[in-house]
Amino acid sequence: MTGKGNVKVGLMGLAVAIGVLTWMYTEQLASQLSKEEQRRVDLWAQAVEQVTQSDPGTDLTLATSILEMNQSIPLILTDDQDRVISTRNLAISDSTTSRQQARLEVMKAYADAIPLEVLPGVNQYIYQDESLHLKRLRLYPKLLLGIIFCYVALAYAAFSRARKAEQDRVWTGLARETAHQLGTPLSALYGWIELLEQKGYSAAAMSEIRKDVNRLQTVADRFSKIGAEDAREPGNIKDVIEGMTSYVAKRLPKSVKLDIQCENNLPDIAMQPVLLSWVLENIIRNGVDALEGESGEVKLACVRLGNHLVIDITDNGKGMSSSLRRRVFEPGFTTKTRGWGLGLSLAKRIVERSHGGKLSVIVSSPSSGSTFRIELPLT
Repeated sequence: MTGKGNVKVGLMGLAVAIGVLTWMYTEQLASQLSKEEQRRVDLWAQAVEQVTQSDPGTDLTLATSILEMNQSIPLILTDDQDRVISTRNLAISDSTTSRQQARLEVMKAYADAIPLEVLPGVNQYIYQDESLHLKRLRLYPKLLLGIIFCYVALAYAAFSRARKAEQDRVWTGLARETAHQLGTPLSALYGWIELLEQKGYSAAAMSEIRKDVNRLQTVADRFSKIGAEDAREPGNIKDVIEGMTSYVAKRLPKSVKLDIQCENNLPDIAMQPVLLSWVLENIIRNGVDALEGESGEVKLACVRLGNHLVIDITDNGKGMSSSLRRRVFEPGFTTKTRGWGLGLSLAKRIVERSHGGKLSVIVSSPSSGSTFRIELPLT
């Protein structure tokens, strides 16, 4: 794990630890307060019993004071048939008989009733619930944990977003600098080609050299357009596919068959042809590499599905396990002995960020080949 990863895990662990310790401390405090409330209710019950059983002339000042001191603990006094006789510290919403009975059931589940013998053979019962203050105290750590969780989630999202934006700026800057560096030697190469043609060198050879130089120019154009804002233009995907395959097909091994199947009359879409051509070529070359030098087939199919153009590129190569599928678009990840692991990552960026589409692996399993799917919106 990287240093930054350790910091993130450490901060998250610290936040969780603070929340858990706060919750444990609050629960301990709430438990103590609950016991204190129970003692107060027991004392209140004794005061009620003293008042109801007192003889005329008995001084009830202390008992009356105890009864009046309870201003927070909800209580219900019932007879032996569970009929409510009186209530104390219930909300106004609990003033109806049905609500009082419902509240009584809650109190029964909370604590055992305290019996009162008001007259010989006549018993009444006191039921209690937690005070509002105690309920709020129990709620506090849950709210705190929720706030900490939201804070950690937002901080993590902000950190990841900032890191991703920084990576994007690095990739964009690197790509444009590469395009700029290629520009100077390309201009010189074009000049040398014209000079050689004037001196009568083989026209066929010069034509092939020009094609390869044009190819280098296309590569430079691709790099220069990475990260360009709103550089899309209306175009037909079939033209892009045909232009790409006319170059790629001639440079594939003879043991590999490239099969192109596109629907007729496909609608135009907003796109960057140079970048989309790069994406298609990259996925096709990955399919060829998956064949590992053996004979096989790479198939490209393009159809319209609803409001999208869908391009499926299928090979019958070695395929991927589920763990490889999850990482195949990660920058720097590759199974090749020679490679940077950037092709599919850039392809995904071009499809999803530059064209508002989606690039995914829809089918792949070891020894059964893979299918990559590109979905491009029509509008």
